[in-house]
Amino acid sequence: MHTLGQNPSLSCRFTTRSLGLSQENRPILLHETPAFASAPGGTLLIGGMHGDERATILILLSFQDRLQRSGRVSQSAPALGILPLANPDGYLHNTRYNARGVDLNRNFETGWSAQSEEPSGATPWSEPETRALRDFILHQRPARIVTLHWALAELDADGAQSTPLAQSMWNALSEAERAPYRLRVSESEAVFPTPAYCPGSLGQWCGTGLRYPDGCAPAIVTLELPYDPILPRPAVLPSDHLARLRQAWKQDARGYLSAIEGSVHKMLWAACEE
Repeated sequence: MHTLGQNPSLSCRFTTRSLGLSQENRPILLHETPAFASAPGGTLLIGGMHGDERATILILLSFQDRLQRSGRVSQSAPALGILPLANPDGYLHNTRYNARGVDLNRNFETGWSAQSEEPSGATPWSEPETRALRDFILHQRPARIVTLHWALAELDADGAQSTPLAQSMWNALSEAERAPYRLRVSESEAVFPTPAYCPGSLGQWCGTGLRYPDGCAPAIVTLELPYDPILPRPAVLPSDHLARLRQAWKQDARGYLSAIEGSVHKMLWAACEE
């Protein structure tokens, strides 16, 4: 078993391909190791579902860069796919939504609702970005999926099959590193989200709506980055927590990333090894 940061010989070689095009014809790029490209399964990491959540994109790129630093490629490099920017149009326009004003994380089939608080599209799968991701997941059948968002400061497991993945990621952290987060898993009904929690989300579809031909579902964890990277997470976040984070990001994006990078990399690596 490799320990990230303690094995400088570990290096992953990545190749890049497009999974499809956005509404404005920008490529949706996947970076994958040979082991991921050659067979179903593996771990898929996703960022930038909301185009203005810049930290999710940059933290995945820094994780990929860390795995590529060594000059020697390990023969045991993980089966890993990294999709740092699922919403390239939203990123360009610095908005949560895609070019048609749809929240992509409300456009998946399971729990989809036209009355969603966030614009969910005309129908499930109405957006080219969600269709590209759907078709890729159905083809690749990743065993584990981690999707990054901000800033609810939690690890959120959808479906009972996702609990071991969330627990492994949680266990990778020291007690101090856990402080800005909370863990949400299916065994604890008091904190487990109902289907209405994120209607039409990727987590809902993969965790409770999707079954591969063998009857299994992928383990999926939504990793919500902390709104404060140092302070312990309060039981109830301030109502303006996202606005606070955006302001902090404008003032010191580098400082925010530096504060969370080590612990997030540990969780992502645990997901690769699960």
